[in-house]
Amino acid sequence: MIGPICVDINVDHTGKATRAVGGAVICAAAAAVSLGHSVQAVATVADADRELLAHFPAGVRQVIPVRSARTASIRNEYATADQERRTSSAISYADAISAADVPTCSTRIQHLAGLMVGDYAPELVQVLSQRADLAVDMQGFIRQRVPGSNVLRFMEFKHGADFYSRIRFLKVDTAEGEHLTGRTNRHDIARALKDQGADEIMVSNAREILILDDSGFHVCPLRPRSLAGRTGRGDTVFSAYITERIGHDVDQSLLTACATVSLKMETPGPLVCDRGDVEAYLTDHYSDLQRKA
Repeated sequence: MIGPICVDINVDHTGKATRAVGGAVICAAAAAVSLGHSVQAVATVADADRELLAHFPAGVRQVIPVRSARTASIRNEYATADQERRTSSAISYADAISAADVPTCSTRIQHLAGLMVGDYAPELVQVLSQRADLAVDMQGFIRQRVPGSNVLRFMEFKHGADFYSRIRFLKVDTAEGEHLTGRTNRHDIARALKDQGADEIMVSNAREILILDDSGFHVCPLRPRSLAGRTGRGDTVFSAYITERIGHDVDQSLLTACATVSLKMETPGPLVCDRGDVEAYLTDHYSDLQRKA
């Protein structure tokens, strides 16, 4: 798991603000550890904020801090109770992670769990794709501060011809997918991204998660009992899916990932549970789909 630690200020539709330490890298690590996977994290953090490293779950095998002049911080303002649409502003941003910051080891998957443009050095995707399977959340490559403002907006994505072909797992939400492809239908978004070379595409929204791989489309619903922990939804479901894919097929991995993120969405902050809790959630809320998986 590779990305910046982030201090989030989350403001709900009523104006209530809460502070949380996380970021995609911590949420992703928490999901994988909860499912019993072995995780190493590489995270940018300012020297003055190194105590924030303690927010990684205890089960993470190793946390490698990367020095940054600033620790990333983002303010998220949600317009509606379902927290599906938000305005995000960069209070501060971290320095870029370079290939030299990421140790060469026997990892199976390298997950770029970024927040905004500038989190990664330009060469990182090319170098890491030569080491192991690469998973990329596209928010870290298209969200950028508006000039003269801290507001984060999608930018035009300029990339080399082989960018997507270096990626095994690619994740977008519907808004990101619309921006990248010009399509509005989630199936069309996934097809367009796969046509550019990525192997497995995840497109997320509030209701369900869609995967496209060489065998076709796979869809699974989200069934949270609460939206109190909406922030970190995409980070959690993507991490759960890619780490489950090490030992399971697409449908079983997707089912487990959807149960994992549904459980996470009920409580603010990164997921705190063990695999038994996820399996119990599957039994209680996904028994109809378990029989088909």
